[in-house]
Amino acid sequence: MPDAPRRKPKVLVVSNENPDWPDKDKAMANEMWDMMFNGLRQEGYVCEGIKFFDDLSALDAYDPREWLVWNWGEEWAGRPWTEAEVAAHIEAKGFAYTGSPPAVIAFLMNRPQVKERLHAAGLPTLPARVLSDPAQASEWTTFPAIVKGANQHASFGISGDSIVHDHDQLARRIAYLREAYQDEALVEQFLSTREFHVAVWGNDAPEALPPVEFDFSAFGDVRDQIYTYDWKFDRSSRGYNEIKMPCPAPADKPHWRARLEAVARKAYRATGLRDFGRFDMRMLGDEPMILDVNPNPDLDPTSVVLAGARAKGMNYGQMIGQIVQFAAARMPQ
Repeated sequence: MPDAPRRKPKVLVVSNENPDWPDKDKAMANEMWDMMFNGLRQEGYVCEGIKFFDDLSALDAYDPREWLVWNWGEEWAGRPWTEAEVAAHIEAKGFAYTGSPPAVIAFLMNRPQVKERLHAAGLPTLPARVLSDPAQASEWTTFPAIVKGANQHASFGISGDSIVHDHDQLARRIAYLREAYQDEALVEQFLSTREFHVAVWGNDAPEALPPVEFDFSAFGDVRDQIYTYDWKFDRSSRGYNEIKMPCPAPADKPHWRARLEAVARKAYRATGLRDFGRFDMRMLGDEPMILDVNPNPDLDPTSVVLAGARAKGMNYGQMIGQIVQFAAARMPQ
């Protein structure tokens, strides 16, 4: 069950805004901004907002004993993968805030060390290699394989070309990641099996929300059977419109659902997530393999957290309010 209810703070929504973003990204950010404020007000919260680029001095006008920060900052000064810096700046101002702390966010940016942590905790995750040079492609023997940036976040940098079937394709993908992202390649077996995402929330007693399945049955090409960044956010894309996302799932295998939820809860504790998070998994036989760990996951209309909350009878505002309550326990007195 979720943690016990806490006091009702005022909520200060803090979100980054980059003047270099394309108009479609700005429009999506504004839509999410409106959803957040509508949800908070629906639940009776007093709320205000701050949009920043590289300065959070505006926080100085607020009392951390009265205001909780909803941390929606994903980058500092326009630099990618600087979510941990944003959390550190908020923390330095003395505020309690939603989501994971800086050290956890930074740790989870390194996929190889996350795999090591999961393995050490006895959690199911596929064997992988980190390859930094295309010449190393011959060292990998299991195909098809999927190639991810070793230090990239979520689906960023992943496309149909990330699935490789031979050494030549693998070598080209290693070279691409080195050139485009200055990153090494994390290579693991590609599972052309059923995919599930599980959100977990809470702190004292973490709860797994009902799993969401990502049903790629409309797509015959294996390269289309992954949830890419474009398919998540481009509402005109085939993936956005044709991937089915039933929840709770899987309806046909209740023992799978129980195992998915148990693995997600244990992984939540093992990786140190706080307030809410998401785990992406694919099945290897009857066992779910953890593919990715996501702190502070998106809360857009297709969010797995929202789908799981709705399966429990909650609306967007109630979901937001529950996360606020988890974080409120850390507010200074």
